Amino acid sequence: MQYEDYYNATKDAVADALAEHKSRPRLMRIDAFEAEDEDGTPLQVIGVIDDDDMMKFVVIEEDEDRAIFPIARSLIYKKGAAGTEI
Repeated sequence: MQYEDYYNATKDAVADALAEHKSRPRLMRIDAFEAEDEDGTPLQVIGVIDDDDMMKFVVIEEDEDRAIFPIARSLIYKKGAAGTEI
């Protein structure tokens, strides 16, 4: 096999791998603020992501063991506005 054959085979393999790779959602950092979900549960919003052309809020949630982790939410409310009729 010639050098050019190795080069083309490697280039094709890399191009195929990149074609299968999906891009990650873009995270936009924001100043953290307090909000709530539809049930009135308080949330701390720490960022916004653009995921497949849909904006989602990144919030910090806490489980029953008090462990915290980030979750993407598409719907949140201003503090005190959840469950209000317009």
